[in-house]
Amino acid sequence: MHICIAINGEGRGHFSRARALAEILVKSHTITFRAPEHLCTELTTLFPACTVKSIPYFAFVQKGFSLDYLKTASVNASLVLSSLRIQSRIARELKAEGCKMVLSDFEPFTSRAAKLSGIPVLQLNHPGIVDRIPAFNPAALVSRAVAAYMMGHSDRRIICSFFNGDVGPIIRSELRNQEISDGKYFVVYQKKLYAEHLEPVLSRLKDQDFRLFPKAGESYEKALAGSAGLVAPAGHQSISEALALGKPVFVIPVEGQHEQELNAQKLSESGFGHWCYYQNIEQELEQYIANIDHYKRNIAEAMARGGALRRGRNRWSCADDTFRAVFLIEDFMAEIACRPEWHRNRLAAPLIAALYPV
Repeated sequence: MHICIAINGEGRGHFSRARALAEILVKSHTITFRAPEHLCTELTTLFPACTVKSIPYFAFVQKGFSLDYLKTASVNASLVLSSLRIQSRIARELKAEGCKMVLSDFEPFTSRAAKLSGIPVLQLNHPGIVDRIPAFNPAALVSRAVAAYMMGHSDRRIICSFFNGDVGPIIRSELRNQEISDGKYFVVYQKKLYAEHLEPVLSRLKDQDFRLFPKAGESYEKALAGSAGLVAPAGHQSISEALALGKPVFVIPVEGQHEQELNAQKLSESGFGHWCYYQNIEQELEQYIANIDHYKRNIAEAMARGGALRRGRNRWSCADDTFRAVFLIEDFMAEIACRPEWHRNRLAAPLIAALYPV
């Protein structure tokens, strides 16, 4: 089947998840990628036989270690206004390519374009988890509104999450194939924005060995597989990749970014790691290191039970669930022929085509 995989460009998690799935799907299907410009070269290198096309994306704007809502809205306003034109262009391309299905990781334009052409859409992402965890603070309400837009016009949704998801961690073969050992050092994955604040804190913890990434010429995957644990931003993909390798995680969420805050809180509840905001990092990082064996035992217990634990209303998953995710994608494909409602065009399709002709 000809599948278009559409990837959100905010952060690396969407890209890593899509890459992990594409590594398996490309063996038996024709794959076309749609992704933001900054990901296209890497996709072309990884999948030289696949067509890769550039699309725009919505970007977050931070102010220090917090999300700047006003600037984020301002930066993305023009993209919202040109949304119909973008959808119309992609819809024509999908039809010309013979695309039979769109697999979207929180990417809104290709999903909407597919429904202009009557193409079935499967959403597989993590940020949609915000709909499953009740919260009514302003950041949570904004996050749920954003998720509703980003996942709109999909025929089915699969949520990937180490907590309460339909599938657990989805990881790349490059990580899956690493030899795992229990080292005495910690891998620190940091953004350039945070280095000035984080590195002095790490230098004061003189008894600990921290290895900072990204680092030219060194493999993050190999280092993580041999580490005692991971220190990173609170993106879901970095957390789930570490857990799938049996590594406890310490995360620092962007304040006001509800999905990251939720990831951090659920990580602590699971007993697989710890978290804090940047202003409290020194004391809380020491606590994480002191409790590292406790976190490792909790992960080992989950792994011994097939990679999942259920406590109360929460289900915690830390085993590699990539192949199960692929099975669910294949199951969706098998249903396409007998689900005519998935092939219906959006009611607005004729109007959008008239407004934005070739």
